Amino acid sequence: MCYKIEVQNKNAEKLNRKLDELNLPIYMRKYFTVKIESKAGALNYLGVIVDLLTWFVEEKLIDKTHISDIEPSDFTDIMAEDITLYLKTKEQNGMSPTTLETRKHIISSFWDYMSRVKGTEIKDKFFKDVTYKGIPSGNNLTKKLPTEKQLNDMEEKIMWKKDIPVRNRNIAIFRVLRGTGIRESELAGLDLTDLHLDEEMPYITILGKGVYREMQNRTVYLSGSALKALSEWLEYRNTLNNIVDTEAVFINKNGTRTTERNIKQVFENYGNGITPHMMRHYYASVMNQNGNLAFVQQQLGHSSVNTTVNNYANGAVGMKEKLMEM
Repeated sequence: MCYKIEVQNKNAEKLNRKLDELNLPIYMRKYFTVKIESKAGALNYLGVIVDLLTWFVEEKLIDKTHISDIEPSDFTDIMAEDITLYLKTKEQNGMSPTTLETRKHIISSFWDYMSRVKGTEIKDKFFKDVTYKGIPSGNNLTKKLPTEKQLNDMEEKIMWKKDIPVRNRNIAIFRVLRGTGIRESELAGLDLTDLHLDEEMPYITILGKGVYREMQNRTVYLSGSALKALSEWLEYRNTLNNIVDTEAVFINKNGTRTTERNIKQVFENYGNGITPHMMRHYYASVMNQNGNLAFVQQQLGHSSVNTTVNNYANGAVGMKEKLMEM
């Protein structure tokens, strides 16, 4: 079975197991199993909503002993101020405003769904009265950007590794993340059939998160350094005799597929605070300087309502030279 399909199936099993453990009513389960198509996304949303509903029960805002007993009519008396208080309480208890801004969007999505469930009487535009103001994740971008010196230091540390297989793999991981902006989960999931290195504009095919939608493919073009590193790794990989996961691009010393955890470990060992996700921010920042918003959106797999994107028929046009310089 394809690694990516296997991951999706495992997430689906985990989601259903958690829903069974919580014994959530059918009308709630539909939100997580149908409304949110990505199982990884649904698991994240589930944690947030369960925490919120548990708080409502504990604070006696919903007169039930357990969230599994909550009925649609119980949502009618919840006020926007109650959700504001929940978010403010979380911040007072140490949760970051950036995380809470994300939570606010998740809760808003759930509330919009609940407003359409039979038996609730949630007023239109309910969420505009939720006054908590968090910090959008983009506002912290400069804090998440590694400097050129930090990146060079990390690359140098990797190159000092004496273990040749590990060194060759790790330098390729580092340069591909730096030169594509893909997620570590997407890197771990790369198969040999996803590589198109002989094209005029070399690219990889990603089965990514997209707009929380499963099975969404996108084309990600490679920078010059990413292409070179990937080609060199594949040349070395072809000399190995103990490969177990034959489809995987990146493998460990024992021949099995390199996992997300393995990739995070590379950054923990050599990055001095740099994370794989910071590489994504770095890539976006560098490419944004070229002014092609559509290309950045396409590369990162982001969804946007920004009308600027509509000015481009193809975000990749004119970007070949820029990529080869990276």
